[in-house]
Amino acid sequence: MNKKLSRRDFLKLAGVTSAGLALSACGIKTTELPTTTFVSPTNTATPTFTPSPTATPNFDNLMKVINEQIEKIVRAYQLSDSQKEILGKSVERVEVENKSFWLISSNLIGKQDNDLAVIVGDIPLALQKSYETWDSTGFKDVTNLNVGAEFIENENGSDIYMRRNLGFGVISSSWGASTFDNRPVSDFVVIDGNGLATLQSDKLNYSGFEDYQTRQALSHLDGTGRRLMLFHLIYPRKDSMPIGFDKFSREQAISIMTQYIEATVNRYKDRFFAYSVVNEFGMNDDVMMKIIGEDYIDIAFEVVRKADPTAITILNHHENHLSKTWVINGLDIPRATQKIAERLNNKGLIDFVGSQCHIDFGAGSPPYIQDEMTRVFKNYPVPVMITELDANTTLYADKPDRYLIQAEKVKGVIQAAIDSGTKYINFWGGFPDDMNWLKLMIDQPNADSTPWAKGWIEKPMYFETLRTLFRNYAKISVVS
Repeated sequence: MNKKLSRRDFLKLAGVTSAGLALSACGIKTTELPTTTFVSPTNTATPTFTPSPTATPNFDNLMKVINEQIEKIVRAYQLSDSQKEILGKSVERVEVENKSFWLISSNLIGKQDNDLAVIVGDIPLALQKSYETWDSTGFKDVTNLNVGAEFIENENGSDIYMRRNLGFGVISSSWGASTFDNRPVSDFVVIDGNGLATLQSDKLNYSGFEDYQTRQALSHLDGTGRRLMLFHLIYPRKDSMPIGFDKFSREQAISIMTQYIEATVNRYKDRFFAYSVVNEFGMNDDVMMKIIGEDYIDIAFEVVRKADPTAITILNHHENHLSKTWVINGLDIPRATQKIAERLNNKGLIDFVGSQCHIDFGAGSPPYIQDEMTRVFKNYPVPVMITELDANTTLYADKPDRYLIQAEKVKGVIQAAIDSGTKYINFWGGFPDDMNWLKLMIDQPNADSTPWAKGWIEKPMYFETLRTLFRNYAKISVVS
């Protein structure tokens, strides 16, 4: 069977009449997301390719997938029945890199509702997986980039969402609290008569967190081989350090750090392909800086490079997306990141600058301006990796369109990263919203910082990420 499926055929099969797609507005609970307030359009999208009809023998499967995805979009954006009808009449097929997608066409929507086109146009709905099978699209389906997320095993139904969207996982490690088990570092170190320090690596506790989370994350990711990153090897801030580390001499501290990195990288080199080698360096509470000096960063990168020459190395910090001076705890973070990244690059030790991108972390947080970020990212000597992307809505939690605001902010970060040449984007931290770290650890109950609401309900942040990735993948131009 090889029947050409035109838009006219699709609308007939979908049951589109004056009522639109065969979707029911009944039973949709809207309490998770506030009512959307539409704003005047700022841009429209024009595809750079020509949509074409499809050949597929399984119309029922295709219709089911498309209906389900439109239902989710209607819920996420709180669309009216008339807007839902427009979506049902605005579905088109496109081919991208020999893959067949059905999407909501900005051009078709724009002829009826330009505001709606701005908000949901070009969201991909379905991808042909095999001759008779279509499925909804996830992040990893609509991009050549690598998209991942911090993994925390909550046994809360995360499998399908990780498997569908993510190509890698991040295991979070704060060496003092995890591997050293919140015990005095002296419990793990022997000092001989000459003052030489030996780390008893067999006493390190990898089993409680790193090993368990690693096994669980790999079980929820498709593929084989190395699919994980470790964040972070060295977290030098006092509250993340092994207890009592500041009692060692420079030479002893270097020796212990070196042995720890070697033990960790050698343990995980068959599972981890990348390491945040040093995180949040150089501020007033940087214990390693006080004991060893700034060259501890270089030494740490050298040890990783030697232990696993194939591993990706990352220098990670927050607020390093800014072009202006931004001082926190005594450190001008953008200038310091630039200086150290250049030095490490000259030595061939660094692969990526990590930019955390905790959008609206709290009052006084810096802005995330797309054009500025693109310029800053391009100016680094190596590509930038978005390492800890989330968007806190606390500062505008009372606004009815806060999830649209959140989605727009996330879009700017992702687009800046793509325009600067990134290869990796990683979401942070604890999913869905009711499990996010800002709520559970920082006591911000209205943070809602992830792409999913409670119950794994896709939010505008999810669909905007999907759309932004797809637009870049399919080379859909967006013009003002």
